[in-house]
Amino acid sequence: MNMNFSTTPWWQSDEYLDNSALGMMPVGDADVWGPKGPALVKLWNDGRTQTGWGREAFMTEYKRQNFLLNRILHGYAKGTWNFAWIMRSARIVCIDIDGKNGGFEHASELGYLPPTLSETSKSGNGYHLFYLTDDEWDVNDGFAGFRDHIGLVTGVDIRGTGCVYHYPTQRWNDREIVKLPAHLEQKLKKKHQLRQHASMVIQKTLALDPEEIAIMHDELITELSKPIPAGKRNNTLFAIGSKMAEAKVPDWQTLVGDRAVAVGLDEEEVDKLITNIGRYA
Repeated sequence: MNMNFSTTPWWQSDEYLDNSALGMMPVGDADVWGPKGPALVKLWNDGRTQTGWGREAFMTEYKRQNFLLNRILHGYAKGTWNFAWIMRSARIVCIDIDGKNGGFEHASELGYLPPTLSETSKSGNGYHLFYLTDDEWDVNDGFAGFRDHIGLVTGVDIRGTGCVYHYPTQRWNDREIVKLPAHLEQKLKKKHQLRQHASMVIQKTLALDPEEIAIMHDELITELSKPIPAGKRNNTLFAIGSKMAEAKVPDWQTLVGDRAVAVGLDEEEVDKLITNIGRYA
């Protein structure tokens, strides 16, 4: 008798056959979305997105109904553009597993991930796992209780307030979305608290005299030049680059970009890295 003891995770063994735009995303459930419903942005083939979805501009643009689902999907169906979900509009987080950067090997470090609504990534070498949260709508910030975390573990990002891209080549499984497991919810909240503390330290330093600020800038540039462990290039550069951007290191984009090229990131990866740092900072 053949017995299958495969340890392949469900998100890799699932069938992804649904080529619809929305899959089984609960777009009709008002409890899941902000007061104006799901928010989508136009996404062009070169990676540019419709503006206005960042933290400072989102609420104004959302109230103006500039992210209407049906409007964006109309252009998507005609091939005019692709689209991206604005996670800030949803009581949902996305676990973005990138096989290219070690996500398949390290996703287990997050603990048990219950089967849920998922889609393949654009590259075909990754997955987006969607989970419901108990987050509450903030009239100034939307659903912002679970922030983006780039490199929560190697090759795995969390999309809680940013964008999740969708292209016609991506496919959905046939599962319904389920609740984020409690152990991961706690991990994300702790990560957010640590990030807030680090940000406060930087902001306090920026209030010091110019000499102290210059010393902090020098230390960050030195940190950027240190060797980066194999498999941790994106995560390490994002972490250091975010600190440099928040600390207002002059020309941080060029410094981080040059370092990224030096350690082997391609042009697309460098552009994505700099964009993510800018949005986070």
